[in-house]
Order: sequence, then structure tokens, then C-alpha cells
Amino acid sequence: MAKFPLLFTVLVLLGTVTVHAVLYDRPCRTDVPVVQNFELTRYLGKWYELQRYEQDFETNYDCAQAEYGLEDAASVSVRNSAFSLINETSQVALGSAKLSFPEQEIIQAKLNVSFFGAPNDRSNYWVIDTDYEHFSIVWSCEQLAEDRSNEGFWFLSRTRRFTDDLEANTRAFHAIRQYIDRTEIRFTNQLDERCPDF
Repeated sequence: MAKFPLLFTVLVLLGTVTVHAVLYDRPCRTDVPVVQNFELTRYLGKWYELQRYEQDFETNYDCAQAEYGLEDAASVSVRNSAFSLINETSQVALGSAKLSFPEQEIIQAKLNVSFFGAPNDRSNYWVIDTDYEHFSIVWSCEQLAEDRSNEGFWFLSRTRRFTDDLEANTRAFHAIRQYIDRTEIRFTNQLDERCPDF
């Protein structure tokens, strides 16, 4: 399957806007597994982003963090923060997430995440693997047309520098090798002394 370039430009009325995305000329994949018997309460708390596919809302931002807090048995609050090392500005996005299929007997790690009060009706945050204590591998896909999709990927860690734990490393990088396009990965700088602790 042909892959579109990571960076493409869109002409708008007043000029040219650069948009970042990982686009594919295929429907969203259905072969991506997720964690079974997902334990939402263990997933709560702060996560640091170590790698991602570049998306327009994160362009030129580093030091990215996500914090999840329990709202009720099937939903959480979301607070995403990031800092630009280029112009030293911060951005914070507040949202909510809920289990996509809470009625299933075996809870899958699929969530509907939305920001700024948008409808929360799309399963767009899939946890491919996590040990809850060290790492989480998150994948997302948005169907753009019948044969085109936009994928997202985030490698999250409980610490700014990834653990030396052998089992966590083995599991995390196995999932990345299996399901993530490594040519599209962008590394997130978490170690710059200017990175704030949101």
C-alpha cells in the first residue's frame, strides 16, 4: 500500500498552512490488537510522551504530558500539556474519555477521547499494550474516506526517561515493531532542562 508523505500543504484563502499527519491510502486497519481486561483505574495518573506520529496539533511541541483522572467507573478526565522548545510557549488541552464498549464482559482498552466539548462518539484511543507501571503504546485511526485514513501513535512512559526494566522494554518495543510504522516516528524531547512539570 502506498503511503502519503508525512508533510503536505493545504492552500487556504490567506496563504499556505503546513499540516502534519500520517496518511495512508487504505481504510483503518482492523488487525491492531488491544489490551484485554483493561484496568482503567490502574491507567490513571501522569504519562510522559516519548515518541509519536507527528500531528498538526502537536507540531513543534515537546515535553508532552497526559494526565488522566477518574470521573466515574467508565470515564476519565484528560489533560494534555506540551511545551515548545522553539518559542518557549505552552499549550494545554482539556478533554474527556470513556470506555468505547463498557458493556462487554471483557473490557477492551478502547476509549473515545474528545476535547473542547466535542461529541465523544468515536473509538479513537486504543491501548495496544501497557503494564500500567512503565509504558503504554497507544494507536489511533480516523477514517477520512473509503480508502484513506489518518493514523496516530503515542509511546507513553511513567517517567521522562524510559525505564531500564527488561520486561517493559521487551513488551513496548515488540508492540512498536509489530504495529507501528517506525519511519514515521518522531521522538519527543523530555530531557531538556526547560521542560516544565505541568
